[in-house]
Amino acid sequence: MKSTSFKTITLLTVAITLIVAACKKKDYYMDGGLSQQSDAEKNMTTYDFLASRPNHVFDSLVKVIDLANAKDLVNQANITFFASPNDAIMRFQRRFTPSDRQAPRPLAKIGVDTLRMLLKRFIIPGNRVTLEQAVVDKLKYYKDNNGDSLNVYGRGGGINAGSSIQTSAYYMDYEHRKIKNVDSINYTSSIQTHNLITSNARVHVLNRNGNFSAGLKLKYFRVSDN
Repeated sequence: MKSTSFKTITLLTVAITLIVAACKKKDYYMDGGLSQQSDAEKNMTTYDFLASRPNHVFDSLVKVIDLANAKDLVNQANITFFASPNDAIMRFQRRFTPSDRQAPRPLAKIGVDTLRMLLKRFIIPGNRVTLEQAVVDKLKYYKDNNGDSLNVYGRGGGINAGSSIQTSAYYMDYEHRKIKNVDSINYTSSIQTHNLITSNARVHVLNRNGNFSAGLKLKYFRVSDN
């Protein structure tokens, strides 16, 4: 009898743990982004919001902004900002080296103009594009802060019975269009967190497999370079 009760309690504990974990994931990854954003967070500037994250997921991005003297860019009014997590910045740094056996190129050794230009690729000025708007538009061209072409579109989701019109989406995709002699590819990234709100922007977080280089051709450096 005691053994049965112990097994029951154990199973209930495991089930509750899984439910709690699923709820936490849902809070962070569903279409509404961080559904538990506080009013204080929503009233922060984009820079302050990124810098204040307790999980430090944007520490490298904040360093890029500081090195590029680009607070003015991410804090400008009425923008959409696609934020790169640490993994995406590191992937950009490692492309400056011939192999993962060597240390990634320090951000401080990458040109300020390059860092600032790449930040501008992830900003749509004059528009706070939501996931829902991306679904309505299906596929829309915007101009980034460099004047280059971006595609923003929703994918996934579902349709109502008897209709071919998509009514919801699970993900937004960001695509920077290739520029001849500048980029090697049309760069596309999915979004891991949508619709975050700051005082000046709508923020979407690139997938952890994203790359801050956004298709830019990179010169390879050896660690011994000055």
